[in-house]
Amino acid sequence: MDLARAMPRRPDRGPAAQAGRNERLAGRATPSPLPLDGGAAAATATRRCGFWPAEEGSTAVDFAIVGPALVMMLIGILEVSALMITQSLLQSAVTEAARTGITGQGRDGLSREQAIRRAAERLGGSLLRVERVRLETLVYPSFDSVGRPEPFTDVNGNGRRDPGEPFTDVNANGRWDDDMGRPSLGGPNDVVLYRVRYEWEPMTPLVRGVLPGGRLTLRSSYAVRNEPFPGS
Repeated sequence: MDLARAMPRRPDRGPAAQAGRNERLAGRATPSPLPLDGGAAAATATRRCGFWPAEEGSTAVDFAIVGPALVMMLIGILEVSALMITQSLLQSAVTEAARTGITGQGRDGLSREQAIRRAAERLGGSLLRVERVRLETLVYPSFDSVGRPEPFTDVNGNGRRDPGEPFTDVNANGRWDDDMGRPSLGGPNDVVLYRVRYEWEPMTPLVRGVLPGGRLTLRSSYAVRNEPFPGS
């Protein structure tokens, strides 16, 4: 068998065939241009000219917007924390003062009143200004009467005590009071209410400007019954 006749003939590789192939490849690789709309044309022109948006100051602008809010939040956290610590110290101070007072005795050469005052100042003196601490003690007939008004006869039935209506002068001060407590450290077995008042001043002028007078009055109290110390 003649192998030369059996094999298919290869296409002509002459100059004309090569030129035709080049034309077909050129037409396939170069698509016809599509019309651009206005936005795409403007973006293309911007890229060609090199006018890209500047982003160097974006961080500063973001901080200028968010920064004040973050600073205010941080100040609020600090002030609320200081307020809660002060209130906790006041409660500890009045509790220690009451524990000292129920014994009816002085301590370390101090009188009973001085020992009570010293106990309150020792608990709060580290963070509190001692000159702003106001300690008060009131004696009551019982725990149920703590903070209650003196009994009176409601003649006209309006639910409040009017001038001229009879009352029981529990604290013996010659007038009717809406709190029957009698200022005293109390004797043996007396019920005594210890009250502490403190003028708290915020750390920052920003918060001080919001409060009337720049201060906030904090209060804490603790009621105890005195021990039957000598003299009962």
